[in-house]
Amino acid sequence: MDKNNRVIYGIAGDGEIMRVVICDDEKVTCSEIEKTLSFFAFEKCIKLEVDVFFDGDTLTEYLKKEKAPDILFLDIELPGMNGVEVGKYIRDILRNTDMFMIYISSKKEYALELFQNQPFDFLIKPIKKERLYHVMEKIFSIIGKNECNFEYKNQGNSYRIMYKDILYFQSDGRKINIVMEKKIESFYGKLSEIEQMCPEGLFLRIHKSYLINMCHAKEITYKWIKMINGDVLDISRSNRVAIRRKLMESMANEIRNDS
Repeated sequence: MDKNNRVIYGIAGDGEIMRVVICDDEKVTCSEIEKTLSFFAFEKCIKLEVDVFFDGDTLTEYLKKEKAPDILFLDIELPGMNGVEVGKYIRDILRNTDMFMIYISSKKEYALELFQNQPFDFLIKPIKKERLYHVMEKIFSIIGKNECNFEYKNQGNSYRIMYKDILYFQSDGRKINIVMEKKIESFYGKLSEIEQMCPEGLFLRIHKSYLINMCHAKEITYKWIKMINGDVLDISRSNRVAIRRKLMESMANEIRNDS
């Protein structure tokens, strides 16, 4: 990637820049996405720094050396390393779980194996402006929610933890464990009350004892979900059908919206 070809869209002056990478072997698709992103940045008065790649091998070499982007639009069918392999490299080798990864495909079939790469969304070619705007708005909404804090009290003291750092809440009798990647904090409370407090769309109740942050789910089966720290959490028998239906409906909605 020639850094001289990097483009920054949006308002001039100071302000945080959101870094975006587009990786697709079709130059027309890259150009369309880049053009739509420039409109979005201008209309929303934000800054987007956009880089473009045309194959998976070049992208992974770039990611080895440079700071990872905030958002990645990634084609599934790529020369060299395909989109599934690139996604696995990002999540498993680079251990980057914060990047918003949006897969792109000309096929409407949903590949279940993509879930292990924690994709944020899927776009079907040709990509509609309305769908791309919807994805970007969801991302900025999630960013805002993740920057919020979960507040709780323990032994008379008040504490705050950013939602983005919480993998899941675990109910253990009257005690609630806040499980993060490298530590666990505890307090007394009810999981049902915490579920109501959490930002809508971020957390999913999979069991009477587990409320998980879907951003940190690495692998899902009918019976359990594996989190990024390796914890395997059971999906309760009574919730299995509902959770699977919710995930499938979400996939179907994305496909219908792209049709």
